[in-house]
Amino acid sequence: MTKQYFNRPFIVSEEGDEWTYGEIETLSKRLGAGLIKLGLKPKENVTIIMPNCSEFVVSKLAISFSAGVTVSLNYKLKKEELKYLLKNSNSSYILTLDKWNKVDFISILKDICPEVFEGKISPDFPQLKRVIVYSPSHSHYPGTVDFYTLLATMKSSQEVENLLSKIPKVSVEDVSDIMYTSGTTSLPKGVLVTHDMIWRSAIGSCINRGYQDGRSLFIPIPFYHCFAYIEGMVAGSMVGGKLVLQGDFNAKQSLNLMMKYKVSDILCVPTIALKILDEQRESKCDLSELTAMYCAGAEVTQKMWKELKKVLGIKELITGYGMTECAAGVLQTDPQDDIAFLSQYVGKTIPGGQFGLKELDGNNIQFIIRDVDTGKYYAHGSQGELVCRGPLVTKGYYNNQKETTKAIDENGWFRTGDLAYIDKNGYVSLKGRLKEIYRIGAENVSPKEIEDVLSTHNAIKQAYVVGVPDEVMGEVGMAWVVLESDIVISEKEIFAFANSKLAKFKVPKYIKIVKSEDLPLTSSGKVLKTKLKDVYAYEQSLYKSQF
Repeated sequence: MTKQYFNRPFIVSEEGDEWTYGEIETLSKRLGAGLIKLGLKPKENVTIIMPNCSEFVVSKLAISFSAGVTVSLNYKLKKEELKYLLKNSNSSYILTLDKWNKVDFISILKDICPEVFEGKISPDFPQLKRVIVYSPSHSHYPGTVDFYTLLATMKSSQEVENLLSKIPKVSVEDVSDIMYTSGTTSLPKGVLVTHDMIWRSAIGSCINRGYQDGRSLFIPIPFYHCFAYIEGMVAGSMVGGKLVLQGDFNAKQSLNLMMKYKVSDILCVPTIALKILDEQRESKCDLSELTAMYCAGAEVTQKMWKELKKVLGIKELITGYGMTECAAGVLQTDPQDDIAFLSQYVGKTIPGGQFGLKELDGNNIQFIIRDVDTGKYYAHGSQGELVCRGPLVTKGYYNNQKETTKAIDENGWFRTGDLAYIDKNGYVSLKGRLKEIYRIGAENVSPKEIEDVLSTHNAIKQAYVVGVPDEVMGEVGMAWVVLESDIVISEKEIFAFANSKLAKFKVPKYIKIVKSEDLPLTSSGKVLKTKLKDVYAYEQSLYKSQF
């Protein structure tokens, strides 16, 4: 595709810098060759810690060119979270930004693995060899490899091609990415995503949404998520599209970028859509080129869908459903669907195109309902757990056979953990979650992870976290905390502690200090979390946000 779109603009940064398809390919191949020269072997894992920027795109493609496996991590995570993921992923190399806002990644990494900066083997990260640093301010850090210096050493196109040509041929069934997602336990799981999963998903989205040649997409959501990566970077490149990126979301800047670059499509989550909507009411920018929006990740009211169409002038508005485990938005509404559909359904299976399988009715994934009580399967007309199978579904989790076995049943169906209903036309309506995981915007949050962190505080005896409804974020966390005897501590102090240990989106919005006897229990003595949600619903006006 690069030859076809060689001189077309591919990436546009929020600062206004542009890179063509040809330029991105050249830089990616040079970086890929540089990684090989540093010692990267095929199928070794390489971590990326960067917000949306051209360097992320170059890094991602470079890892693919060099037959490595990409591990894209959330750059908003705190030190302990990053430490766990780096260790769990067995990453051999790290490609990182040096600083993001007030976060100093170099200091964090030096604290986590100081030996690597000294050219030694780290006892905690024995596979980790080098840290490659992209510094927008052109700062250099001892013991690291500078991103652009590495590129500069690969100026010879002949050397680049010679190094890349020695790489064994990659199969479409090979794992291209390990994408971490929260699970039912306290720890994230690394989803194994193949080249085949990514391409089938992106093609299906292009067909369903009718991607035209040269489509211009605005992407304010992060590339470490499969949504932005597959629906944006990959699907957009299939039609020679232009991707306008934003690292830190800012509603006013978003409107200016969309106006300046005549954006025709937005990929976003409801929290971002709502902020853009509010800003447009104030600014009244010229968005005459904007015709489409794909907004998914949380429930949206019919009123908000109508407002998005009216205020932003959007003609083709869709929502969808997906998981990292099935390569992004594999259920989507149709751009021509009535607005009422968007608040009732998350869509139907995306088209398989020329790659669709006959046994799956021309699709690349099949969804059915599994009765929670009997285990029986139903194609439609019944409510139960949504399960799926097909080439779009992961084969499992990295180095985690226990969770893989739990997720994929004895008949090969992947268990999504979501309660749903499928109508006779194949449209899926979500009815809730079997799992305790809740979603803040597009982020999955594991209550047990937060509970484990809160419980490390000397004053906290017990902690229980549930997701509760929120008009802006879809859901937010509420923590019920039991203190140790004779210890006094405030909700604000607990909030400050959580804020110092967790990424911001994981910090509970509401905190309630209670006595053990106030907690609703099952007959076996377990805390009944559904009752905690009921109490919140009844008393929500009494709770004050900690933010």
